[in-house]
Amino acid sequence: MSRGFNDYEKQVITNSLIEQGKILFGKFGLQKTSIHEITKNVGIAQGTFYKFFHSKEELYFVILEMEEEKLKEQFANLDIFKDNQPKKAIKRILQQMVNTIEQNSFIRELYVGSNMENMLNKLSPELLDKHFKNDSISFLPLIEKLKNEGFIIEEAPETIASVCRSLFLLTFHKKEIGEDIYTETIELFIDLIVDGLIKEEGE
Repeated sequence: MSRGFNDYEKQVITNSLIEQGKILFGKFGLQKTSIHEITKNVGIAQGTFYKFFHSKEELYFVILEMEEEKLKEQFANLDIFKDNQPKKAIKRILQQMVNTIEQNSFIRELYVGSNMENMLNKLSPELLDKHFKNDSISFLPLIEKLKNEGFIIEEAPETIASVCRSLFLLTFHKKEIGEDIYTETIELFIDLIVDGLIKEEGE
């Protein structure tokens, strides 16, 4: 019978699984990375993995959330009122986030083949619900800032988060959209989102 881990050991192992998972997923992809390979690099038994994560898909999802959190932090820390053109600043930020997603191989791996479907099948509804709620909550500070500056936002944070997810999903359909009109389509979609959601008094 394996011994239990104290809180410090649990944290060390969790961090190591995340670190090795990120390396191996980035190198081999989700499907070709095995739990055995991850645990071997961490130095624990394969069965021990399940004391920390229910599946490799859950580990991937946790790392994916960390990548998304970096994007949200960049978004939250920018001063959109600096140049007195907040709507223009938000459009620029959304474009920067699109560019980041286009270049982030870890995020894009999720949409290769059946990776997304496999992940959704392996994750609990509670975990997914928490994830989408956190997406909505992340927009609350920005919404409050804009309202305090006299802007009108009538849509719920959940709707705003969903619209932004739709924008980012478009980046995975460049060929379907048409590579020759893809850039203009993304730029127009961003304009429509921001101008449609955020209105100045009097508009």
